[in-house]
Amino acid sequence: MMRTIIEKTLAGILVVLFSATVLTVLWQVIGRYVLEAPSSATEEIARFLLIWLGMVSMAYAFAKRMHVGVDLISARLSSRSRVNAARAIWLACAVFALAVMVYGGGLLVKITATLGQTSAAMGLPMWTIYAIMPLCGLVIAYLAISFLIEGTSTENEPATGEPQ
Repeated sequence: MMRTIIEKTLAGILVVLFSATVLTVLWQVIGRYVLEAPSSATEEIARFLLIWLGMVSMAYAFAKRMHVGVDLISARLSSRSRVNAARAIWLACAVFALAVMVYGGGLLVKITATLGQTSAAMGLPMWTIYAIMPLCGLVIAYLAISFLIEGTSTENEPATGEPQ
């Protein structure tokens, strides 16, 4: 239930971010080539939206289990071993998200806030741009732990239950 809410929320955020990116870049093109008055603010907005779009897309792909995986080794394992390998992978994903994205991203946010770093064109505090990393890290860690607790689905297993 909670994962469904997270997936729908992420999908809605992605629609908004993508639409805003398209409109920003469209305005930038119009400003540059039609009005002959390029705006540095639209370039900066587009760059920040792209950062957010990439991070939220990563969390959404993880929620939908659409991330890249190589099953060269796991395809040769028995069903039980395949489930154990999947659980180890979910645990590794949760640890990575917590250590790198939440902790490391949190340090980045803290440092940029402490230093008072702002963007060049609009003067936005950069910590607000970087805050998406620990937020998405929390989402990914939650999802990985829920996948770990739930176990693995049999969607990717052969119909016979035996490795190919």
